[in-house]
Amino acid sequence: MTFVNAPIHDLLIRIKNAYKARKIKVLDVQFSNFKQQVCDLLKEYKFISTYEIREEGKKQFIDITLNQVISSNNDVPVVKFYSTPSRPWYISYKEIRSVAWGKGIGIIATSKWLLPTHKAKEQKVGWQLIAEIY
Repeated sequence: MTFVNAPIHDLLIRIKNAYKARKIKVLDVQFSNFKQQVCDLLKEYKFISTYEIREEGKKQFIDITLNQVISSNNDVPVVKFYSTPSRPWYISYKEIRSVAWGKGIGIIATSKWLLPTHKAKEQKVGWQLIAEIY
């Protein structure tokens, strides 16, 4: 068991590395509600195929099924991080810009839920920019 300082960074990097290695699944990601919300966003915007939550005793894990990699140039996502546990990156809705000319999403954590950047701009909500994926 390893200690992960930034669990969302770990989740996104594991997904990116699995795509680079042309894997189909990412297994045994420790469960949290925040990670589940990130997986919901990634599924909604077709960065992953599906995910399921599995229990082993008292622990819960997320198993993620990835999309098929056809072209490594176009199918492997690029992940750019902004916030870290020691340095949160806060933005207002006026500072939100499109991600990769509309081809990607930015993940903004508000006080109640996660939003992609384009929806946060429409709702005039800004808070902590976690990462951009395109």
